[in-house]
Amino acid sequence: MSQPLTPAEIKRRTDAAVEAEQAGDHRQAAQLYDQLGKDIQAQSGRFDSRALDAFEAMSRAISNSARGGQG
Repeated sequence: MSQPLTPAEIKRRTDAAVEAEQAGDHRQAAQLYDQLGKDIQAQSGRFDSRALDAFEAMSRAISNSARGGQG
């Protein structure tokens, strides 16, 4: 992460992960959510709720992939 994450940047990155998930690319979605969560933690601390939300979404994407989705 080279610059501070703004709410708009977090939304943009979340939207990109959602799009990947909706397209059936659960692996890419999980990677995007994971990196977003790590970047939020680096900026705002380990227990920032936005980071936890990103990791929860990552878990969902992995679960969907395990159920037979692409990825």
